Amino acid sequence: MPIVKLEMVGKVAPEKKKDLMEFIADQIYENTGTLKKNIYVYINEWDPENVRKQAPVALIDWTEQAPRTYEAKAKIMSALTDKLAEISGQDKKEIVILFTDIPLKNAMLGGICRYDNPTW
Repeated sequence: MPIVKLEMVGKVAPEKKKDLMEFIADQIYENTGTLKKNIYVYINEWDPENVRKQAPVALIDWTEQAPRTYEAKAKIMSALTDKLAEISGQDKKEIVILFTDIPLKNAMLGGICRYDNPTW
């Protein structure tokens, strides 16, 4: 159950945000096999006067599972960096993407601990 929190500066057109959310879900699915119905994506748009740096930041929290390898993360980070640079117009070198690997015992989905049902 990856939870992607994307912080961006300024407004993005609704159709671009929808495409971006689907792009993120597609990247996670294609690189890990995580069911798209279990991928959450949230976009927060900041007014420029409320941020110090203009580049997007993506925080991705997910449970530690075998398909979520360094290689899968690297592919997701690369694709997402390129997409965010395209949408935001910011230099790729400024875009931040962070993964947090959460132990299965520390996550619950649908009232069931992920440790007790890791394939759901």
